Amino acid sequence: MENTEINTTQNETFTVTREIKLYLAETAKWGNILAIIGYVAMGIMVFASLAMIIAFSFIDMETAFPMWILGIVYLLFAGVYYIPVTYLYRFSAKMKLAVHRNDEKLYTTGFANLKSLFKFFGIFTIVLLGLYLLILIGVVVFQGFLLGANV
Repeated sequence: MENTEINTTQNETFTVTREIKLYLAETAKWGNILAIIGYVAMGIMVFASLAMIIAFSFIDMETAFPMWILGIVYLLFAGVYYIPVTYLYRFSAKMKLAVHRNDEKLYTTGFANLKSLFKFFGIFTIVLLGLYLLILIGVVVFQGFLLGANV
């Protein structure tokens, strides 16, 4: 495996070629489309969660699980979904301007948002894997108690 060493000096330069600009412009365009779709989906999620909270709070159901809580969970998912969609939108907007104006600060801001997007997904994935592991351990332990009680 190749070792890559990053040397930071005062005179670092990087040339953004025409081909790189074309790739970045197209990436920004698709990122913008996905971000807009994400915001629309988030709006639908918020509307659906509020409808669930209101509807299930008026319905007298004899279930073990109060269904309006599902609406609250859905609302929380919409709130979490806001973070990556916003990073994607900011990346796309800054990158479009950076390519158009050939502005190094806008390139930097755009890539900083892209980094934050990937960092969010990395942390989110680690948290979900940990949660899955805890659920799996809980199921195994609970199953062990059930089997022990039946013996």
